[in-house]
Amino acid sequence: MMGLTWYILGLLTTGSLIFLWKFSQRYAFKWHTWSGFGFGIVLILFSIAWGVGAVLEGVPRAGSMGILLFGLPGIILVTVTLRYSTNRLEKRQVSHIKEKVEVTKTPPISLKTVQPTTSQKSGWWSFLPYVAYVSLVIAFIFGIITGGEDYESMIKAKYTDLVLEKIHDDPVVFQVGEKENGQGEYILIQEGQGYGGPFVFAIRIKDDAKIHEVFPLADKETPAFIKKIKEANYRNQFIGRSIADNFIVGDDIDGVSGATVTTMAATEAVRNGAHIAAVEYFKLEPSWGKTQWKFGLDEVLILIIFILAFIPQIHRTPYKYIYMAMSIGVVGFYLNAAVSIGSLSGLLMGYIPNADDHLIWWILVIGTIATIILVGKNVYCYKICPFYGVQFFLNKISGNRFNPSPALLRQARPVANGLLWLALMLIFLSQLPSAGAFEPFAMMFSLDGVGIQWYILPLAIFGSFFMSSFWCRFFCPAGSAFSILLKARKKVVTLLASK
Repeated sequence: MMGLTWYILGLLTTGSLIFLWKFSQRYAFKWHTWSGFGFGIVLILFSIAWGVGAVLEGVPRAGSMGILLFGLPGIILVTVTLRYSTNRLEKRQVSHIKEKVEVTKTPPISLKTVQPTTSQKSGWWSFLPYVAYVSLVIAFIFGIITGGEDYESMIKAKYTDLVLEKIHDDPVVFQVGEKENGQGEYILIQEGQGYGGPFVFAIRIKDDAKIHEVFPLADKETPAFIKKIKEANYRNQFIGRSIADNFIVGDDIDGVSGATVTTMAATEAVRNGAHIAAVEYFKLEPSWGKTQWKFGLDEVLILIIFILAFIPQIHRTPYKYIYMAMSIGVVGFYLNAAVSIGSLSGLLMGYIPNADDHLIWWILVIGTIATIILVGKNVYCYKICPFYGVQFFLNKISGNRFNPSPALLRQARPVANGLLWLALMLIFLSQLPSAGAFEPFAMMFSLDGVGIQWYILPLAIFGSFFMSSFWCRFFCPAGSAFSILLKARKKVVTLLASK
């Protein structure tokens, strides 16, 4: 129910933004007008969320008080601001004729009067990007220093009834009790790289050389993917299995639809731990199959879509519609492999999955970045990205053409860059790529969302009905990251060419 509430709030927010935008085209808004509308709408939306949440928690009195304390002032503030705006317009209409007569007498603006305005845009604003870069570096270093997890303490806290002796550091291995007849019981801590970051599991292996428990210690994967594998009871597949099994997704382990890369990462952690125990502690000869380069239908489809992005003819009508449909169907719904700020920040933190198991990640993430650096083209945004394809078709269906002015687009760019900075700060400080990955991609294509994604998705979808590439232009942090990388490349190329 709360998820539905967030979804409705997202629709209401988008409707409010569209109302303000259209209304501001007829009325000259000033800072107090924007403040009145903005603060009033926030109060109304907050009162709705407060009221529904309180009712669901069984305290309707708190819900009614919240609506009274927040909703009513919000309605009053919006109403007063609306009346103020319309009254201002009526007064201006009276003097509008005089202004038209006098405008012809106004002398043309010289270049001397324009120059000070241009220079005013500089100043401390020009130092803001450098402040942002420095703060990100500090956050990155601070996160590395303070972000280490004490997995050993987690193991000891879980198994308080067992006698544990640490017998190896890398990887961390605990022996449980004393060996009997040359065998023993062990707990190994292992890691596997997912789409958004690593999985860390504790694998408990008893003296029968079988896995008896797979205990998750930490994960830095996208929450929607984690939710999928939890609902599928994915870890239960390993219980009772011999440590000499293959543990390969698609062979003796079943993957989870819509979370293929995630299941591969989890399986990689269990496989590594089981096989280390088989060789080192149970003295078994390696009889299991090796993981091979995974190059099947999924990888072929991604590679085709990526290569077609470089062909200009493909992006002209009617081929563009076919290409966009392929992107939505394959990259979005079939593989759910959209590039997010989580996957990009994970790359900065060294969370790089193996190419043999995660070739799709390498094609999309590494391929896009390499293309920007080597060729100077961003082939992902407005081409491969399935979420752009969804916006593209929704805008075509609606037929609306609310094109923002160049001035609005210039003002909106700092918003997207600010969201990128905020996301990276959260990610670097927590060392958790999913902490700042607020994009609704996974929710859009898997229909599983968490927290604020229920709010953001309707905002992006509903907004795209009225404005082309609504999410891409104003909010997408991954797109902002690619744009910054493109600008940096251009500066480097220009600098090298001048020498």
